[in-house]
Amino acid sequence: MIFKKTKYPIKIIKKLELKTVHYNDFSFWRWKKLIFPKEFNLKGRMNPHVVITGESGGGKSNAARVLIKEIAESGAAMAILDPNGDYVGIADSIGASVYDASRVGVNIFDHDEMSEQERAGEITAMLARRLRLGYVQSSMLKRCIGYTYWVNKPKNRIPSMSDLALTIKRFEAKAGKGEIRTLSVLRERVSLLNSMTHSRFLDLKKVMNSRSVFLIKSLHSEEAQSIYMEGLLRKIYSAMLSSGTPKRPFYLIIDEARKVSGSTVLGRLAAEGRKYGLGIMAVSQKSDEIEGKVMSNSSTIISFYQREPSELSYVSSYIAGGSESGRLTAVKMAMRNLKTGKAIILDSRYYEPILVEFDILASGDFCLKHYIEEISCDSIGKTELLDKLLGKGVVLQDVNAALADLTEEGILKEYRQWYISNPRNSAEHDIMLHLISKKLHSSGIPNEIYNSSYGPDIIAYEKGSRIAIEYETGKKNSEETARMLENRKKTYPKIILVANDDFHHRYLGMPGIITAKASSFLSGSVSEYL
Repeated sequence: MIFKKTKYPIKIIKKLELKTVHYNDFSFWRWKKLIFPKEFNLKGRMNPHVVITGESGGGKSNAARVLIKEIAESGAAMAILDPNGDYVGIADSIGASVYDASRVGVNIFDHDEMSEQERAGEITAMLARRLRLGYVQSSMLKRCIGYTYWVNKPKNRIPSMSDLALTIKRFEAKAGKGEIRTLSVLRERVSLLNSMTHSRFLDLKKVMNSRSVFLIKSLHSEEAQSIYMEGLLRKIYSAMLSSGTPKRPFYLIIDEARKVSGSTVLGRLAAEGRKYGLGIMAVSQKSDEIEGKVMSNSSTIISFYQREPSELSYVSSYIAGGSESGRLTAVKMAMRNLKTGKAIILDSRYYEPILVEFDILASGDFCLKHYIEEISCDSIGKTELLDKLLGKGVVLQDVNAALADLTEEGILKEYRQWYISNPRNSAEHDIMLHLISKKLHSSGIPNEIYNSSYGPDIIAYEKGSRIAIEYETGKKNSEETARMLENRKKTYPKIILVANDDFHHRYLGMPGIITAKASSFLSGSVSEYL
């Protein structure tokens, strides 16, 4: 983090006051410059909530980073919902973990102490709002959600978004003419949420007692981002009610708060959160996109430069609190002429609005643990990993500490000097798939990693033919493997089974299957198997 060398990170430079000209008894509002600027901070507020608004480029994200630093120094826990990647670079400095929303998620199908019927109704309302569904489509969606719960109940399993997608396909396959169109549209809309099939779910208790940055931008559709954010807020609200006052204050920092507009959950958090030690910082370009209860329950409203007429009038009126003697005009003119980094604040500790200047806090673009997780997605050898990190100037001691933490948390897995983050299966299985795929590409064989229960681990393309390639660790039941291979034979003319060296003998002599020892496949020529 890089600050300008100034006395205060946020300094009050002007205050609004009523000036009276005594000889004609005329009064008017003006901004009075302070000879000695004073510090502004969040201490001693009647309510911990903060709203930050302003047009793009005015300094909202920088202001949020400055306030996050202050909150962190107070010892509070926090969760930052980051749709644009503006806060990842400060994660290390505030001791925060970074969660990639495409890999680590919240399961919106969790009951959260509701009945299945109640939860189905709530999920339907959320998805219908975010996916812009009509009445008929919403009704069909509710049926699909109810069926998804029913199918998974005997397995004592909470369903996921992929289970809902599978249910819609099943309904579509058996639907009559009247329902085909509805289900087809529903399937297309739900497909926007494909990136929400997470490899692991959050430990919410840990989140509420630590510091976290949720990198939402990795979900590439607006709908998926909104549903993820709203789902997380609902989980936090439920946890807040059930667990009572936390061990230390907890802050929710929500950038692009418009993404959860239309939902009541943020308003409920704002209205009830203070007694549970929960504070909210909502950041948005427009104040009218922020839930009304958040605005009315916030002790601090911070507005940067605004020029859009309706927003300028609304937020100026809110901050001025009236128009007597040109008060509103003074606030509006000042807001319309604010420079980057300067903002007008309405705060419960001050009788009148104040004008402040924020120091510049570099956003940064590097978080050690998150960087390791990112470059290890497709597996990486330890030598290459160390070269990349040490090349960025990171000291070996910090690298080893980060690797140890990520391994202990279960985010990073190791197999024979290779690392992979958040593997779908075992570390050995998924690392070997990437090594096999890399070997095929280097031999001029186009291929793709499929790694799904609905298809082979790898599909290779040779002379116009598709080849199924499976990797077996030897830990799975042999009969189960045999059944899987028989199914593959129905679709693929050639199947290659690459096996762990120690268990290679188990698969020899299987009819119609080409068996390869892993070490031989990776070190020799692949042409003999193709």
